[in-house]
Amino acid sequence: MSGKLLLVDDDRFVLNPLVRLFAMDGYHCTTAVTGAEALQLLDAEAFDIMLLDIGLPDMDGISVCRRARSRHNLPILLLTARDALADKMIGLEVGADDYITKPFEPQEILARVRAHLRRTREYDSFHREIGSSKITVGALQIDLDLHDAVISGKPAGLTSREFDTLLLLARNRGRALANDWIFEQVWGYDAELGIKALVVCIRRIRCKIEQNPEQPQLLLTVRGYGYKLSDVGSDRPD
Repeated sequence: MSGKLLLVDDDRFVLNPLVRLFAMDGYHCTTAVTGAEALQLLDAEAFDIMLLDIGLPDMDGISVCRRARSRHNLPILLLTARDALADKMIGLEVGADDYITKPFEPQEILARVRAHLRRTREYDSFHREIGSSKITVGALQIDLDLHDAVISGKPAGLTSREFDTLLLLARNRGRALANDWIFEQVWGYDAELGIKALVVCIRRIRCKIEQNPEQPQLLLTVRGYGYKLSDVGSDRPD
């Protein structure tokens, strides 16, 4: 597997080993040591994923993530020495797709990046499976070409993780899916944030696709079990 990575960290003792690690695995790496440099690179080039340290010299990674997410749809993996749950939840709330705490094992971070990029590549086979690049559920349309949802004709602006979650629910629309099964399928490993990350992800999706997120009509909670996407008005290509 290969891909184009943007690595953002001002600590060369972290950055240089990461470059070597990913290069050995066939990835092309571009580096930045400040938030401003990272944002400039994102505007100038297309990347498959960004690994972003929270502790940068000019601005914190949360701010960089928020600004990057407002303009770009690539997966964002936050790197930090902080292990407080609050910091992790803030990162997810501003649009990060994943979170890993330093120090980390090389194989762990490789596995996280591979999981994100593998999911992106799976969309092509799903195109062929359903014979279409779109799934329609009422006023909601999930567009695999855009890598986004369109609600009442307007792009929802989903992050990669949100899109993956909604697509999984759409592929099983009308069926109740267990929390832990959704988490395993979308995250692809036993992430430390567990079901809390899924709850944040579902809340963010609802804010983008529901007319009233507090009374959802599309993305429904199955109390004590998990979630399902309503199949009312579904095109059901499968």
